[in-house]
Amino acid sequence: MKLTGLEIAIAGAGIGGLSLAALLARHGAAVTIYDQMAAPQPVGSGFVLQPTGSAVLSAMGLLDQVEQRGARIRRMHGRLATTGRTVLDVGYRNGASGIAIQRVALFDLLLDSAVAAGVGFETASRVTAIEPGVRPRLKLGNGKMSAASDIVVDAMGASSPIGYKSSTELDYGALWATVPWDGSGIFRSDELEQRYHRASQMAGVLPVGTAKDGAAAMATFFWSIRNRDVAAWRDAGRQAWMEAVHRFWPEAAPFAAAAEPVHARYRHHTRLPLAAANSVKIGDAWHATSPQLGQGANMALLDAASLCAALAREPSVSEAIARHLRQRQLHIRFYQLLSRVLTPFYQSDSRLLPMSRDVMIGPATKLPLLRNLITTLVTGELLDPVGRIGLKWLSPDGALPVSNQTALL
Repeated sequence: MKLTGLEIAIAGAGIGGLSLAALLARHGAAVTIYDQMAAPQPVGSGFVLQPTGSAVLSAMGLLDQVEQRGARIRRMHGRLATTGRTVLDVGYRNGASGIAIQRVALFDLLLDSAVAAGVGFETASRVTAIEPGVRPRLKLGNGKMSAASDIVVDAMGASSPIGYKSSTELDYGALWATVPWDGSGIFRSDELEQRYHRASQMAGVLPVGTAKDGAAAMATFFWSIRNRDVAAWRDAGRQAWMEAVHRFWPEAAPFAAAAEPVHARYRHHTRLPLAAANSVKIGDAWHATSPQLGQGANMALLDAASLCAALAREPSVSEAIARHLRQRQLHIRFYQLLSRVLTPFYQSDSRLLPMSRDVMIGPATKLPLLRNLITTLVTGELLDPVGRIGLKWLSPDGALPVSNQTALL
């Protein structure tokens, strides 16, 4: 389908919304993003771009800049806090790697790409609902409506008000902060390192590169916490937290000392991908998970690429949406199930589950066949989500930038 002149309204200027907008606008679509912020800005911590997400960014011509700002991650390593015993050891295959990056760094690149492609922005526009129809519209919090569009897209994340259910919130969240990287050599610059006590406490250190060219290298520090305990944590004060971190993981105490932590809540849900006719959800608005598998941003990029590719290759909007759902649903359903099964092993009040984790998962990662399977699971590559999309359709002329990491075709 020729996208020139197609009118598309996107709710949410996150990673999924910005990447989809940039891709569609490059094809000639008239795209407007509606966002509740006074100006587009990132929300969230650093994360690891897996080969799946990197493949989409490569197709967009952004991977070189992402690599310059991010940090190469070649290993994910988890130990018990009390004994130092390894219970998670996952590397990448065939010289591949993840790219850990600050959310603001990727956000800025995607925003620049969207602006350059001609995407319009309606800021301070809180979307509350979708008015269905052949040409649906977005209902805004000020009582106004967006212009009628050929397609509206909900990219507002896990807290999207469209189909919202409070019961999907997980018991555990996290405190996170982006802090200066420790260059002393205690921590490896190519490794996500974690410590666990049962499943009730976890901390992690992730090198995340620079926010922009010439900026200092940073890390993201995570500290898991029950959501119901956040008020007590605040009341106890900063010094009590410093002491708790030092007891749990002394080497990571300097990260906590430099932190201005933000509390993040997480959800696990799979909503209907279609809010109405010609109304589609992508990213966490469709399929939110716990952060244990680290797939959120990568899934959003895959959703954006899938919808754009489907619109480019199908003769009508309805056929394109049907193709998009076929391309994404199997992968999403599998990882939703995997997240639901694995999360209690890492964040829960259970004592039995983390014991079985410590006995089984650590040793399993040392067995070649199981190690390869676990690596494929963690990198998000199981079920070949990139191959299902056909990334050549992302380019208006069918020519893709060459990726130095992932075969795109």
